[in-house]
Formats: sequence, structure tokens, C-alpha cells
Amino acid sequence: MKFGARILKTGIALTIALYLATFFGLDPVIFAALAAALSIQPSLYRSWQHILDQIQANIIGALVAISFTYLLGNEPFIVGIVVMLVIAINLQLKFEKAIPLSIITVIAIMESTTGSFLLFAADRFLLILTGIGAALLVNVIFLPPKYEEKLYQKILGTNRMILEYLRSSTMNELEDKKYREDLKLMNQQFEQLDDLYCLYKEERTYFRKVQYSKARKLVLYRQMIKSSKKAFYLLERSERQQNDLQTLSEDLRELLHREIEMLTNYHEKILLKYEGKIKTQHPHQPSNDIIQGREGLLHSFVLLYDDENEARRSQWLHLFPVLSRVIDYSEDLDHLDKLVENYYSFH
Repeated sequence: MKFGARILKTGIALTIALYLATFFGLDPVIFAALAAALSIQPSLYRSWQHILDQIQANIIGALVAISFTYLLGNEPFIVGIVVMLVIAINLQLKFEKAIPLSIITVIAIMESTTGSFLLFAADRFLLILTGIGAALLVNVIFLPPKYEEKLYQKILGTNRMILEYLRSSTMNELEDKKYREDLKLMNQQFEQLDDLYCLYKEERTYFRKVQYSKARKLVLYRQMIKSSKKAFYLLERSERQQNDLQTLSEDLRELLHREIEMLTNYHEKILLKYEGKIKTQHPHQPSNDIIQGREGLLHSFVLLYDDENEARRSQWLHLFPVLSRVIDYSEDLDHLDKLVENYYSFH
């Protein structure tokens, strides 16, 4: 069972909302609690953006609910029509994330059976705002986690899994069931990586020197994620072409395996260089081993294409996607290495 900061913040915001609603004599307090739970966000920036959207969407919901209740009453089918209308308006105004709370506002206001409807509507609207305010307060007080460290650790973990599989992909050594399970996990990790990258990007910085450093780091982390994806695409393609790879000559298969092994080692070396565990070199020089390996592999595949044997040419056609992934991955790693070198040149 995971008990993270988001769960803790939700519980605290909900508690504060209940206390505030009780203190101000607003009833029923459940609406404040629901609003608080739906308004918690993982970062302060997202919290501001989300709450601005929530307030605007809830004002729209409240106005539409009040207007329809005065004009047509609050029969269940009227409530349904109002909810559909509010959803359509929010979608048009790009307030998609505020729709659930906006619907709660409509239902809270339109359930009135009293004569003083405006006072009732104001009371319910204040309940919703109390919950939103409690969520904002918690997001301001509780500083968000350092997303940079979480992002880098997630990159390392994802890389480790991909590179372990990639080293074995050309030798037909993968255990199929386990690989299929981990394939889903790797896809999920890339989704988490993209989300963490966005959260880190949204973190506010207030000093010019820090802003400049962070701008470079954003480019660097984006390239790290891109290189990991290129490794993943190569893994997928190698596994898909496994039968074709096994028909290659022993020498060519060994050459391909050695090139992939060299690239995975190069990838790990770049990350160690970023961590300061390996010396950097200025100016940046592409790895001679990588260049020679790439050229040797290309030369071997060209010879395979030039073979007059029709079967050989057909084999080349099937294996060309694997070769293109290897070249793509190699060039991305070289670019990542250059970015790491440049980063340490300035910082």
C-alpha cells in the first residue's frame, strides 16, 4: 500500500474544509469536503491554474443552475438538462478538469426546496469555494516534492530495464512471458516520465542564474527521455524481427549484437558522466568506437543488399527497420553526450 504526499494533502485539505464549513455555519459540509478532494494538485503551479478554472467553471454552473431553477423549477429532468448544458459550456471554454466539481455545484444548488432560494444557492456556492480554498491553502503550505530528483531516478530505472533487455534482444535469449509483462511496465514508466517532466518544467524559479541552469537541464532531461525511447523502440523492433535476425550469418549477427552492446554501454557512460562520476572532455568529441561500429554495420548491410541472391535481398528488406533503429539510437546518444558536455562547460 502506497501512502504518498498526494494522499496526505487530500486528507488534510478535506479536514480543513470540514472545519471551516462548520465554523462558518455552512451546511451540509459534505460539499466542501468533495470540493477540497477534487481540487488537490501535485504542484503549486497546477494548483493555481486548476483553481482559477474551478472558480470560473463553478460560477458558470451556479449561474445556469439559478437561472433554470427560477425559470423552470428543479424537477429531475430539468437538473439533467442543466448538467448537460454546463458540461457543454465547460468543454467549449476548455475547463474539462473542472467539470466534476461544476456538476456538484449544479446539483447542490438545484436541490433546494426552500422559499429563499438565492440565500440557499449562495450558501451552497460558498461551501464549494470553501473546499477549493482549503485545497489551495494546503498546496501553498505543503511544498511540492523536488521533481528533478524524482525525474532523474525514474529515467535511471527505466533505462536500466530497457538496456538489460536490449543486450539480449539480438541473441534470442528473452523469456517471452516475462518480456511481455515488462513491456507494459515500460510503457507505463514512459507515461510517468512525461508527467514528471511536465511537473519539473512547471516548477517556478525566481533567480536569473537558476532559470538559465534549469533551461539547460530541461533540454538535457528531454533528450535523456528521448534517448530512452529510442532504445525502447530498438528493443521492440529487434524482438519483432527475432525470426529474421536468426537467419543472419553468424558474423553479421555478432556484429549487430556487438554494436548494440556498445551503444548500451555508451548510454550508461553518458549518465555516469552527468552524475560527475566520469570525466568530461572539452570540446566534445564523438566516440570513435561508436562511429566505427556504426560504419562497419552499415557496410555489412550494404554488402548484404548487393548480394545477387534474391533471398538475401529479401532478408535485407526485413532487417532494414532494425538497422535504422540502431542508427537513430546511436545519433541520439551522440547528441545527448554533447549536451552533457556543454552543460558542464557552463555550469
